Amino acid sequence: MIRMRNNFEGNNTERCVENMDRDRESKQIQVKEVLHSFNQVKHSLLYLLRKNADAMGTTFMQSHVLQILREHPDIGLTELSELILVGNSTTSGLVDRLVKSELVSRKRLESDRRSVTLRITDKGVELQDRMERANMQSLSPLNQLSVNDRQDLLRIHQQMNEILQQQGRDIINYE
Repeated sequence: MIRMRNNFEGNNTERCVENMDRDRESKQIQVKEVLHSFNQVKHSLLYLLRKNADAMGTTFMQSHVLQILREHPDIGLTELSELILVGNSTTSGLVDRLVKSELVSRKRLESDRRSVTLRITDKGVELQDRMERANMQSLSPLNQLSVNDRQDLLRIHQQMNEILQQQGRDIINYE
């Protein structure tokens, strides 16, 4: 709260503004600490997942594509690109390598010969199953967190995600 009256002993307005500035700086530091923490967890997680993928003779992105195709069979390249958050040309290269390895198949649509759908093969399902087991084994130490801590973490992540998504919707695109 800013007080707008001065007294003879000093300027209360200046002290209140200084307190507000310190509070704002403290909150900014806390947000930076949260972002740094997320970044550290992300790097640790990706390190484990990449290590597992390497051990299976694949890449993290290829295993991610297999997981997506297992959950969304018969999708097109554009839909896959949107789900894995990379461009069409990068996705096309990933799919080409997966098709060559017989982990994914392409199928032309009868209704539109230009359109192709993608599907994980039996060999791809087998690899994806092995990847899932290896990843769960690598991540099992997270069970050391208490049930309450995991629930709190999920609740807080959901709140943060909702706040950030709303912020993204509120930002005006000036382009």
